[in-house]
Amino acid sequence: MASARGIELAGGPKIDMKYGRVDATSSKQCSVEGNLPDAEAGPDGNFGGDRGTCSNKDPTASGHLRKVFYRMGLNDEEIVALSGAHTFGRAYADRSGLGKEKTKFTDGSETKLADGSTTSKYTPGGSPWVDNWLVFDNSYFTTINDETTDEELIKLSSDKTLWEDEGFAPYAIKFADQDSFFESYAKAQKKLSELGCKFEEIEN
Repeated sequence: MASARGIELAGGPKIDMKYGRVDATSSKQCSVEGNLPDAEAGPDGNFGGDRGTCSNKDPTASGHLRKVFYRMGLNDEEIVALSGAHTFGRAYADRSGLGKEKTKFTDGSETKLADGSTTSKYTPGGSPWVDNWLVFDNSYFTTINDETTDEELIKLSSDKTLWEDEGFAPYAIKFADQDSFFESYAKAQKKLSELGCKFEEIEN
């Protein structure tokens, strides 16, 4: 609910939410570590590993992404759409090992908000994928494949493969149109947020 509301307030699409989700009562009810995708290959040349629910190890970024998301019933369009969420926020080197301590976009200087105003009220640091990293739009799909963009913007292997892989590329190109991206993203996030969840009936 918080992510759906935050995305909408940042200029993104309205995401249909299903309420009544039952909370987990212990860590035993949560997925094991290792199910999230890797952005870069490890020392052995592979993306992913064997620590998750099932192995998602693959020598290619595209193959790894599919092993991560196909297991959850998500398709190529949904993988590309969810990747577009990188239009919002930053990568932190102290968390993922990727990105810089800070860039000229995240050094505490003014950055744009969805309503057209600017703010410097954020914790400096990290590497964004796009210039206006507090606005949720389709800038990811007009930035990553543009070789003329600022070198301080981060572009990872898991990003670039969306234009290199023949299954992903049609959607990466399609989402240069913001309406197309918003439509697909809203459906994909709803689907992802409800995976594996139990719901109680809500009384009106």
